[in-house]
Amino acid sequence: METLSSSPFAIAAFLLVLLLGSHEIGYRLGYRVTGLDDDYKRRVDMIRTAILALVTFLIGFSFSAAGGRFIDRQDMIVKEANAIGTAYLRAQLLPEPQRTQLQSELRQYARDRLQLLHSYGTEAVTPLLAKAGETQKRIWQLGVAGVGNDREFANFMLPPLNDVIDIHSEHLSAARRHVPQAILVVIVITAAIGMGMIGYDNGLVRKRYLLLSGAFAVVSAASLWMTIDLDRPRHGLVRASDVPYTELLQSMQ
Repeated sequence: METLSSSPFAIAAFLLVLLLGSHEIGYRLGYRVTGLDDDYKRRVDMIRTAILALVTFLIGFSFSAAGGRFIDRQDMIVKEANAIGTAYLRAQLLPEPQRTQLQSELRQYARDRLQLLHSYGTEAVTPLLAKAGETQKRIWQLGVAGVGNDREFANFMLPPLNDVIDIHSEHLSAARRHVPQAILVVIVITAAIGMGMIGYDNGLVRKRYLLLSGAFAVVSAASLWMTIDLDRPRHGLVRASDVPYTELLQSMQ
């Protein structure tokens, strides 16, 4: 799932093929049934309806959770950009050379945050996270050196720098928070079983109803795909906006 999710079209095609394949398997199994009676048909209808209702609930719940996390991540980007901007403005009150050095570090830190937002995969993300940790140390050291022994000035200058460091951890936690992969697998399997039951029901009456079954497969695959895509906003079609970072960098010029 993680490998497929790096390509939005691959995951969409995988889901659609899986659902259509499940429908075809169900149809062939149903077609082989002989001696069909009304009681058996009612039970098939009941089970099919129950499974499809469960699939609808699971997809709706997961989509809502993924949407909420997407908004939280976007809010975290705005919060972090504001914290970096505040620290940058207050750095103007520091004496030289700490003023120029701290502002330079904050500008580079903002560029690294923008690059991190567009990065995906351990090989790309790990070096940027390590670099962020080193930059945070330098930012704090420059702030402490700039305020010196002036405790009142320190109470004014250091909290914004501390916010920049703390929000990094909050943002990292939010970025790693996804719908558990086990739940996604269960939802996909349940949807496949539901499509199989539709195909099985069609097989019992020896009619495929390709338009109706195909439409349901497309809608189900699209809903699952959007849930997965929305839950991983650093890649795919639905991505977290980088506007707060780009506007921040423009203001730092």
